[in-house]
Amino acid sequence: MYPDHGDPDAPQERSASGHDEAARLVAGATELGARAQPPDDTLAEWYRWPEPSEAGADRAVVRANMVASLDGGTSVHGRSGGLGSAADEHLFALLRDLADVILVGAGTVRAEHYGGVRLTEERAARRRRWGLPASPPPIAVVTARGLDPLSPLFTDTVTPPIVITTPAGAGQVPPGVRVITSADDQVDLDAALRTLRRNGFRHVHCEGGPNLLAALVAQGLLDELCLTISPMLLGTGSAPMVPARLGGQVRWSLDGVHVVGDHLFTRYRCLAGSAAPLSGSPSGVTPFGTGAAP
Repeated sequence: MYPDHGDPDAPQERSASGHDEAARLVAGATELGARAQPPDDTLAEWYRWPEPSEAGADRAVVRANMVASLDGGTSVHGRSGGLGSAADEHLFALLRDLADVILVGAGTVRAEHYGGVRLTEERAARRRRWGLPASPPPIAVVTARGLDPLSPLFTDTVTPPIVITTPAGAGQVPPGVRVITSADDQVDLDAALRTLRRNGFRHVHCEGGPNLLAALVAQGLLDELCLTISPMLLGTGSAPMVPARLGGQVRWSLDGVHVVGDHLFTRYRCLAGSAAPLSGSPSGVTPFGTGAAP
């Protein structure tokens, strides 16, 4: 159920009728019983990349893919895997395969034991079919302090990663790894995304974690959110998707929704000019600097 909103970058008024349309789309997907996994090429068309906004024309477009429970929790026993399904894992891989580069925070790299992306012949073939290189996209990890050089991110990969870090963190990067270094002790995400764009990485697929997602939202750098809603309630023991107090509301436009099994797959685009600087960090979220969680 993917409506045509016309120009994806134009600000859109979300009137009551707009909310009614979103409700109708969700209800329609359920009533029609469209619960089978759509073909890959159909999904690729549904999840085609938005064009850069005027404000971000010289930086890479950023799409985040997150999974959350009905009450907004993002982890089961510290990891996100327990919230997903086979369809969620399939979409996760497909969104990776549509990207030029994968952006992830160092905390998630450690918690999820990230290695590099490895493609089957089928996945390499569909990347070629979609006009992309058959080689796996690199992972760009955001870290202020650097990573263990024995991390699978460096030792178990086909495509070398990119490290987005500070001058202090750059000293912890193994030789031969591409590094984007900020000018001071704070990771500059905006500058890093502009550097990625200049080097041919136009489409960035972000996989979190929550701290990185919060920073992107607060700085107005997240263009699209693909949110899988898992049929679970987790209560207060799970980290929220955006563990920060934002300085205001960030408005989004529903761009599509489909159902597979009991999981709801939604796609939202951020309305132009919508950003909300962090106003405090009650959940321990700090900027990406030398003392930051990543």
